[in-house]
Parts: sequence; structure tokens; C-alpha cells
Amino acid sequence: MYKRILFSTCMTEYCGHVFTFVLNMAKENNAKLWIYHGLGRLNLNEEETNRKIAEAEAHVKEVYGNKLVDKALDDYMINVSDGDIVSEITKLARNAKIDVIVMGTATKSPIAAGEDIRVGPLGQVTTNTILWSPCPVLVVPPALVPGLTRR
Repeated sequence: MYKRILFSTCMTEYCGHVFTFVLNMAKENNAKLWIYHGLGRLNLNEEETNRKIAEAEAHVKEVYGNKLVDKALDDYMINVSDGDIVSEITKLARNAKIDVIVMGTATKSPIAAGEDIRVGPLGQVTTNTILWSPCPVLVVPPALVPGLTRR
């Protein structure tokens, strides 16, 4: 049973489908949910960085807020940060004593995204999170998302 769940999102439509999955999981387990969105390395001054983080937090709330209300899940946190995304995910998981990280696979081919082609369909962030995570990582495949699976 999972009591502390971390959902990592890149705010794509695919992540919206993964969020529906993780929201049901959190509700079924009566778990606290952390929603994490990484901005990457911004290389801005502190004031600009804080503004970007606040804007991103508001955007996360806008995108996922209605689903949280509809599911009556009020035990959640929204975390947004700059910096290396994988490092920030694993640091948050360690500090919050997360039981499981839930994330999706890449939705673009590595070549089209300009990433290392050795990463494969999982994507760079998911692959590295699996390697560095202090807890289990549950990867939701596109086959579980309507319209994203190949037939």
C-alpha cells in the first residue's frame, strides 16, 4: 500500500492521462500526493527564477486542480523547481519519504526530441529517475492511455 505518492509531470496531454491514473491510485490508497514539475536549469537571477516557479505552480494548479476537486483529493502538494529535473525528483522523493514515484514514458521519439538515442522510448528523465530513485518507480505506458497505443 502506498501512502506517499510522487507524480512527476512535464505538463503534456499524455501526462494528463497519467495523472488520472495516479489520482485514482492516490484515492484508492488514501495517500498523500506530491505533484512535481521541473523547469530545468533556468540560469536566471533569483527574482526571475522565483517568478517562473510561481507561474509554473499556478499553471500546474490550473491544469490539475479540477481533477483534484472532482476526485475530492485534498491531501496534495504542488512542487516546482529549477535545476536538474532528475536530481530534484529524487531529492524530493528522499526528503518526503515517498513510497512510489509515478511517471509516464516519453511521448516523442528521442531523435525528434534531440535526446540521446540510446535512451529509447522511456525518455531521458524517466530512465535516469529509475536509475537514481530512492524508491520504486511506476512507469505508466502509453498502452494504458486511450489513443496513444499502437494497434
